Amino acid sequence: MSVLVQRHGAGDVRRAAAVRRRLRPLYAAVFLQNLALWVPIEKLFMTGIGFDAAGVGLMAAVYAAVVPLFEVPSGLLADRWSRRGVLVLASVAAAVSVAIGGVSRNVPTYLVAAVFLGLFFAMQSGTVDSVVYDTVVEETGDSAAFEATIARVRLIESGSLVAGALAGGAIAEVASLRLTYFLTVPLLLGACLALLAFREPRLHEGDAAQGSGALRDQVRATFRAVLQPGRLRPVIAATVLGSLLVQGLLEFGPLWLVALTVPAILYGPHWAGLTAGLGLGALLGARPWWHRRPAVVLLAASIVASSAVLATSRAPYLVIAAQVVLTVLVVAGGIPVLRRLHDGVPSAVRAGVASGVSTLTWVAFVPFAIGMGLLSDRSGVGAAGWVLVGVAGAAGILLVVVLPGAPPPPVAVADGPTFPAERFLPDDDPEWPGHWASPPREWAGDLVADDGAVAEVRAAVLALPSELRRVIVLRDVEGRSSEQVRAELGLDAATEIATLHRARGLVRERLARYVDASTS
Repeated sequence: MSVLVQRHGAGDVRRAAAVRRRLRPLYAAVFLQNLALWVPIEKLFMTGIGFDAAGVGLMAAVYAAVVPLFEVPSGLLADRWSRRGVLVLASVAAAVSVAIGGVSRNVPTYLVAAVFLGLFFAMQSGTVDSVVYDTVVEETGDSAAFEATIARVRLIESGSLVAGALAGGAIAEVASLRLTYFLTVPLLLGACLALLAFREPRLHEGDAAQGSGALRDQVRATFRAVLQPGRLRPVIAATVLGSLLVQGLLEFGPLWLVALTVPAILYGPHWAGLTAGLGLGALLGARPWWHRRPAVVLLAASIVASSAVLATSRAPYLVIAAQVVLTVLVVAGGIPVLRRLHDGVPSAVRAGVASGVSTLTWVAFVPFAIGMGLLSDRSGVGAAGWVLVGVAGAAGILLVVVLPGAPPPPVAVADGPTFPAERFLPDDDPEWPGHWASPPREWAGDLVADDGAVAEVRAAVLALPSELRRVIVLRDVEGRSSEQVRAELGLDAATEIATLHRARGLVRERLARYVDASTS
């Protein structure tokens, strides 16, 4: 038994190492995309060209209004064309936004930069998560390592944002605010080069091959997954409210510092603390605690308490600490929620669904941003803080609804017969009811031993619904016994056998089409 455990553990280590190697170019691109030197001094720059608190809210609303227009189309493009290609386009849009922002000398010009920033958010959000999820599934056979892997991505984003905050503040101190903007452009172009070196997963293509592949069917499936009642609805709501809180803190958090007239030297550490909170929260969210109700209730209560500090306190250091803690906690809760979202949809529409959920966030953020800006301008940031308390309360309730208990099994593509019905005799056949009418033909060994056939089998296994893929990989790839598979996956004997037979049948049917095409 110990030998089996060691072999299984060694296999897990190898698969984890394979995921890290494959994602290295994506990690580099994420780091360069988030090394935003201009972000920590943006509000100072905006104030210098004519923005006030209401104008900041308007600017946020502009890019937030652009995102919903392009979010779902970019997700569909990612699913049907190339997720890597969409991420390259996102980096280009970010570079254009920063360049226009750097040359801006008035509010209208800066709003144009905000439009391109919205394009960047539309193309990036959901796409990175989908790429990471499918890469994990392709390399390991299931989504169990997704939380730890996406936490690593968030940690890289956080580290990059912290480095950008510190470097941007230092550059602006010795040079100029405009130069700080322009120095970000080559970093974004470097992200494009890193993405071109990344081998994107193809799992979504296998899922799409099991359907009609028509665009209207994909659009219908995407919107059905996002909007229809069911187990995903509270998951989507929790995702939207959590994103709203984090985006609100990043966009309006500095206004608390302005209202409290803190020294300029605190702006850099404040921003560094917020961005470091993104990484720390991701690491916290990858822990296995979040299926336990007491832990989730404590998390929800802490989120509400942290937001209440922003509504009631006028102590600068306490406000800064509350913003950082709130960021950490919301991100921590969002990581396991994100896994439940991706587990709940097939790969063929994963980027589109993630983009659709992000669209809902941005649609909600438009009135949120305008309201926060106007309320802060007229009644002070303390009054605006009560808006955050309300959002935090609703988010906490949804976390308690969504997270406790083990994650549900990933959704499969639509069930259907493994073989066409006409391949079998009717149930009223006098001799062999339900048996083969035309059984699968035997193949010569050389027909199924070439590289093309092996690649087709691999693609067929990757395209299986996850519950089928796990069983066939454990039985036929790793050579586990039926008893071991049942113990690991918690299946009874009948279910394990039926699942394995269906998985083998689907793989054989796809291989049969390949062989028929090769010999015709």
